[in-house]
Amino acid sequence: MVTSVTSRTVLGSLIGLLMWAQLPVAALGWTACVVQSGSMRPALMPGDVVLYQPPPRDRTPAVGQIVLAQDPTRPGHLLTHRVHQVLPNNGLITKGDANSTPDSTPIRPTALEGVARLRVPSIGLPVQLWRAKQPVPAVILLLGLAALLVLAALPLHSRNRHN
Repeated sequence: MVTSVTSRTVLGSLIGLLMWAQLPVAALGWTACVVQSGSMRPALMPGDVVLYQPPPRDRTPAVGQIVLAQDPTRPGHLLTHRVHQVLPNNGLITKGDANSTPDSTPIRPTALEGVARLRVPSIGLPVQLWRAKQPVPAVILLLGLAALLVLAALPLHSRNRHN
């Protein structure tokens, strides 16, 4: 009974976190991304899901805000870093919290994809592990989830009824 209740509680919490991570995407047009590296530690950890509000077109994000942008040094990739400096042309110099120096290439205003508004911790860990080419831990997490599903399906109690 305790195992089943615990499994249901954990699964309910995970489902709630997943819904919380997807509701702003579906309802408000926000963007959800899984953090892939440790460059923003301790504020953001690999496996966290961050929700980004579309950037306001009439103003530049402020110093200290976390932004999502097209990575100027790796075409086709996204970058999540904190605004370190706003340039006169509204370009941005960003910096990862765990990095010792700011990023060398400014981000153009048109490359800005969003401003961070919500962090859902660890919910994207299987995705992060898979993308980091660590499929064994990802599969172990997924097998653990499958075990939780099986345990949650157990009846809460069993009674022998006699007529």
